Amino acid sequence: MGVSSYHGYFAYNFAQTTVTSVPFIYGGLGATNFSSVDTTTGTVGGSVTTRTIPGESQFSTTWGGGVKFFPAPHIGIRVVGSFTPTYIKSDAAGWWCDPYWGCYLVGNAQYSNQLSLSGGVTLRF
Repeated sequence: MGVSSYHGYFAYNFAQTTVTSVPFIYGGLGATNFSSVDTTTGTVGGSVTTRTIPGESQFSTTWGGGVKFFPAPHIGIRVVGSFTPTYIKSDAAGWWCDPYWGCYLVGNAQYSNQLSLSGGVTLRF
């Protein structure tokens, strides 16, 4: 299954741009797209049955941080860790009764949690 994430984010650098190491954090909003999957479910009457599980897009957030190291004034190395939780669905978990609000059904939310650790080259102009 292919997973693609599209997020706009805001980042904050904790140091001046003239230092050799700059820690940073970021957070953003966007969407995660899960692609469709073709699967074989078995044989029915001697023939193989294939089905497609459709893909879908869901709202998601992304959170992360890392450090940029600049051994040269305009070239750096970036190390980043990120966390992207994506809401999938909620299952009924039971009833909650309150003397003020009354009784209502509560849900158990299920998420797809993506963790990543990456690195790269940074150019500073």
